[in-house]
Amino acid sequence: MAEVPVLAPAGAPSGDKKGSALKDVLSGTGGGIAQVAAGHPLDTIKVRLQTQVPGPDGKMPFAGMMDCAKKTFSHEGLGGLYKGAASPLLGAMAHNAGIFFSYGQARKFTGADVPGCELYRFFLAGALAGGTLITIVETPVDLLKIKLQAQVGKGEFEGVFDAAKKITRTHGFGGVYQGVAATWLRNIPCFGLYFFGAEFGYRLVCPPLEEHTPTQAFLGGLVGGACAGFGFWGILYPLETVRIILHIAYVYTKPILTLMAENGIATFFKGYTPSLARAVPVNSAIFCAVYSIKNMLD
Repeated sequence: MAEVPVLAPAGAPSGDKKGSALKDVLSGTGGGIAQVAAGHPLDTIKVRLQTQVPGPDGKMPFAGMMDCAKKTFSHEGLGGLYKGAASPLLGAMAHNAGIFFSYGQARKFTGADVPGCELYRFFLAGALAGGTLITIVETPVDLLKIKLQAQVGKGEFEGVFDAAKKITRTHGFGGVYQGVAATWLRNIPCFGLYFFGAEFGYRLVCPPLEEHTPTQAFLGGLVGGACAGFGFWGILYPLETVRIILHIAYVYTKPILTLMAENGIATFFKGYTPSLARAVPVNSAIFCAVYSIKNMLD
């Protein structure tokens, strides 16, 4: 049976005006599930590469992405690659619901919901969303995830809830918001690039104000998600490394510039390869899930 063309007035599916906020929340929640299922193992590898320190012999525990994956699976099994997944699974559902809700509202504010509007408006909408609700939700979720992922074998924390309990007991509620300023500074430009890339990639396959089939819409999600992932992770990656460093240590006494002087600029690109390897398929999965759910709800 031939596919029936559908019209996407404003580019990527955004829902109709009535109930659009609820559709943003529900589709974002589905995107969060897709994100964790597809990307958590590579995220664990990224964090372990970013936070590893030399052992007693002066050598790093992991030689690279594949070595980290092999050793983690060998010593801890599949569960090692999904260590800390409970926090991002619940958190990613809330996080992505918040992301796409905030982005949906920001699109209205910046004019990015106008049919055929300029692409820069999507950057502005993403930056606005990244600097508000997203950072509030993301910081504690990511901190707990990173604390657990950085542990190789048995460590201080036994799980997400144990980590949250110990951190708040020792450092108060503010302990789970450690590094919030670095998260905020990363999120504003990176979420701008994220949603700019998503719309740019989607329009390559499905130009606005033209009819396209469901298959084209699906491919638009794949391409748009890949561009979104590169926009977020591939361009301003050092901001992510700084954020990770500040999440790991409660009191980080070594200035960032000193760290760069001692180890070179390469210190800010630790884990870059697994981050990009994760970003493309994971964000393709996210946007395919988001667009598919929105289309079903329309």
